[in-house]
This record gives sequence, C-alpha cells and structure tokens, in this order.
Amino acid sequence: MKRWFSVICILMITVLTVGCGKNSFQPSVSSIYVHKDGRITEAIVESFIQDYYSFDEFQSMVEKEVAAYDNVSIKSLELKDSTVYLLLDFADAETYSKYSEVYCFQGTVGEALSAGLPFAMDFKDEQYEEYSTSEVTEKTSNPVLVLKSECFVQTEQPIKYVSNNVEILGSHLAEVMPIDDEAEYAYIIY
Repeated sequence: MKRWFSVICILMITVLTVGCGKNSFQPSVSSIYVHKDGRITEAIVESFIQDYYSFDEFQSMVEKEVAAYDNVSIKSLELKDSTVYLLLDFADAETYSKYSEVYCFQGTVGEALSAGLPFAMDFKDEQYEEYSTSEVTEKTSNPVLVLKSECFVQTEQPIKYVSNNVEILGSHLAEVMPIDDEAEYAYIIY
C-alpha cells in the first residue's frame, strides 16, 4: 500500500510539473500558485459533463461570478478532452479567501504572528529535518502562506519549512493534507 502511495505522489508531481519551468504554472490538477508579490493564481481542473450545460453557458456563468468581485480576473478558461482548465488571478490572499470561502493568509512570519496565528506545531524542511516553532519564526521577514484547506500549492520562491500537516513534493511544490481540527492551520514558509 505504501508503495502505491509513493507511486501516486511521484505521478502527481510529474503531472503538476510537466512542461513547467521554475516559475511557470501549468497544472493538471486543481491547485494554487503563490507569486512573489503576494498574488495568488488558482487552477481549477475538473471533468466537464456537457449533458448539463454547454461550455459557453459555463463560461458565461464564470464570467458573471468573477465580475461580482473586485481584484479577481480570469487568466484562462479552456475545455480539453472533457476537462475544464480554469485559471483565476487574485490580487492577494484576502481576495482569494473571500472568493473561495476558505481561510488563506499570506504575508511575512512577523505579520502572521501579529495577526495571532499560533505556529504551535512541529515543522520540517525538504529533507524531513524537524524544526521548532521558535526556529521557523526567528526570521520574521520570511514569507508564509497559511491555509485551512487541503490543496496543492506551488510557490514562486523555494519552500524553506512546512508544518507537519503539509508534504513537500519539490522545492516549489507542497500538498496540504486534510485538516479536521478547527484550530489547526497549515503553514508553508518560503
């Protein structure tokens, strides 16, 4: 079973990064990309069943939904082999959080601490070396992304540390595991 899980993880990494340069974002699964300047791009990759409505109707629905929000735009929307690929750009984590209705904070470690985020868990780096809260919060100028939902995350900058509920899949790629506890957050420090 463990072997299959490893094979699936390697396959997902390959699928996420095929054709991608270090700073490009062309995912094959739903995920988010965190830009150096704080912008967030969300990729929604879903099967499209045309029995319910046409692609034109779907596109119109997405355009109306996005128009209702400030600082959100459609980067691309296409249908390939019965799969919809939608890229949405958000000005910042707050806009992404309002639109998607999931908790998302992006800023420096110092700003996260000032906002009351607890950082009360174990952290690790890409080599699975463990770090304490005081070690990862020591450099308060490091950027951090804090989430409360399961997803794949690609960062423009290399990942330094993640909380124990996040798996590092590559130097710029991580997977936030399911979060069941209301008080739990997932941290990606880069």
